[in-house]
Amino acid sequence: MSKNNNKSVIKPEERFTEISSGDMTRIAGVSKETCNSQNIHLAIATIPPGKSSSAHFHINCESAIFVLSGEGIFIAGEKLDKHNTIKTGDFIYVPPNAPHKPVNTSNKNSLILMVSRNQPTEIVQEISNENDLNQIPNPTNCSVINSDELNNSITNYGSVKHGVSKQTSEIKNISLTELNINESETILTQKHSEHETGIYVAEGEGLFISNDNLDSHQNIKSGDFIYIQKSLNHKISNTNSENNMKLIIARNSTI
Repeated sequence: MSKNNNKSVIKPEERFTEISSGDMTRIAGVSKETCNSQNIHLAIATIPPGKSSSAHFHINCESAIFVLSGEGIFIAGEKLDKHNTIKTGDFIYVPPNAPHKPVNTSNKNSLILMVSRNQPTEIVQEISNENDLNQIPNPTNCSVINSDELNNSITNYGSVKHGVSKQTSEIKNISLTELNINESETILTQKHSEHETGIYVAEGEGLFISNDNLDSHQNIKSGDFIYIQKSLNHKISNTNSENNMKLIIARNSTI
């Protein structure tokens, strides 16, 4: 797939199929292949009913995960001895050298995760036995953040839930936020000079407005990804007068 240096909105048919892990398949929306992102990467991972990914850890990157739908168990810990229940709306932080394995406990519904990371290409090490666990240099632990324990910050255009942040995890270069934009509302114009941003439109429809003069208007809807490069003027408008728009926002920075 050729790289597109100017693309901001990535439609479902433009996603990039990545390597599977066990029974988990992953399709990237924001990536070097789809939009030439440099230090932010977003993908949709799907685990079929009763299946799981392989046990593994990432050597070179941090990951932040949002459970888009489904339920399961997130196995983690230095010896893969911690079993955390996860459900729709929960967040997960995965630092480098943290063994983990998501498992779908449903016998009929897929477990669907939005996975972000702060590197364009990940280096993954599979874990097949106890000896592999013993070989991990400076092993670390994952954090599962229950959505029910997070507070919503109310704004004049909607609400924000900081799932993977300095308040919830020992993050270094990744953060993950759920943003809900109220009916017919628009977020304030923003420009981030220090970091890239990747967004997944989980629900709703609207406009992605960008450029120096804010004269680029692109339609967005559920299932689309948005890539925002450094120093790009932008704002997002919910054009629906009846329903909220839900965005999952990843940054290669801390909040």
